[in-house]
Amino acid sequence: MGLALMVAAAGMIASAPPSTGSDEEFSTDALAPASEDQVDPEVQDGIFGEDELELNADAEDALGIPPETAPNFAERLAFEVSARVGGWTRDRDLSGQTWVPVAGIRARAAPRAGAFDAFAEGYVQADGTGKVEADLVDAWARLSLGAFELRAGRQIVVWGRADRLNPTDNISGRDYTLLVASDDDQRKGPAMVQLRGGKGNVTLDALWLPEFRPIVFPLERERPGIAILPDERREASDQFAFKLDSSGGAFDWSLSWFRGIDRNRDFTLRSAVPGNLASIQQTYPDINVFGADAAGIAGRVGWRIEAAYTDVRGVASPFAKNDNLWVVGGGDVSFGGGWNVNLQYSLRVIFDHDDPRAIANPIERGVASLSAAVNNQLDPVQNGITARLARRFARDTAEAEVAIIHYVESGDTAIRPRVNFSIRDGLRLTVGADLFAGPDLSAFGRVRSLSAGWLQLTAGF
Repeated sequence: MGLALMVAAAGMIASAPPSTGSDEEFSTDALAPASEDQVDPEVQDGIFGEDELELNADAEDALGIPPETAPNFAERLAFEVSARVGGWTRDRDLSGQTWVPVAGIRARAAPRAGAFDAFAEGYVQADGTGKVEADLVDAWARLSLGAFELRAGRQIVVWGRADRLNPTDNISGRDYTLLVASDDDQRKGPAMVQLRGGKGNVTLDALWLPEFRPIVFPLERERPGIAILPDERREASDQFAFKLDSSGGAFDWSLSWFRGIDRNRDFTLRSAVPGNLASIQQTYPDINVFGADAAGIAGRVGWRIEAAYTDVRGVASPFAKNDNLWVVGGGDVSFGGGWNVNLQYSLRVIFDHDDPRAIANPIERGVASLSAAVNNQLDPVQNGITARLARRFARDTAEAEVAIIHYVESGDTAIRPRVNFSIRDGLRLTVGADLFAGPDLSAFGRVRSLSAGWLQLTAGF
């Protein structure tokens, strides 16, 4: 099946339409490349208006519309398909696999009729390790009535106005092991019901989330003497969130609250499985998150700030993360010649901090230290900086960037260079690398072996 998928994707790319000019947009995100022409469901109106969607054959004849101009079935659905092929010098799941070819197909549709509209997006992807993955990441229907709308189904909800480091982004999941050129393609939405009301520039969102979709991180599942248990399964029916947002004024701002399950895991020591020294499980605590953000423009500088206080619920444990405050702030400036510079500062304050490296029992110490390291809680205060230098060139058909994040106390760093080339309309090539450095007991140092170069050819969106 994986080979068949790669052949099919290659065939679609080979038959991509000729160029009519590039329509890609350039993003100034701190840690990732520009979004790859993602559909914005908030403004998705389909290809045709309401009247055209209601046309039938008789109406077309009566109006004198030539048959070739009438919308076909795919156009009525606003259906699109994208094929991707590429290769990575190493996988993203600590399996040790190298030189991994990848092929996938991604499709989306956005039909509408009157006050109802819907959106769905999913993918199938195979790689050289023999792994075949498929997921429906977005699938919702919406009823809009004046200033109110009700949306139900799987939804990718992204909160926060800082660039990529978003303390308030607690709703949707992500798969960091998925081999894709765009970080946006790693997102996966949980099922939810969302009610929105608005007046002027202000909106209020209320969310109920009966499904929990955690972030998937690289995990070494085979270690001598250590049994890695299946991830903790959580009942998700009591997750709720609210967000008050103002956009389009002198500056944009929002206030938010989330009560539910943390998408970021802890490592918890469990009773040892016979034949092993220890058993470890990825667990997901209950949290309350109170957040706020703001963004605006001051002269040539686009500024932004975002903060969240996380209250970790449940019984205290040396393996669980602590209550914390995380603040990210910075800005970006554009210069002549297509240059853009983006800088941010990140501050984490951990409350009631106990250094896990001081635990006497060596097994407990190792597991607790690992859990703190992956959650950036080894130290009571963590300072970090992000920098991103980007430029558009070749008449805006190419863009290059390098993004860096460095944490001071732990001394770990991630560097992510990449270049996007628009070969012709609907066909682009992305070349990049993900480079990690730092001590073993740190967020990026732990995945040093995942440092890799890659390329991806995309036909379609």
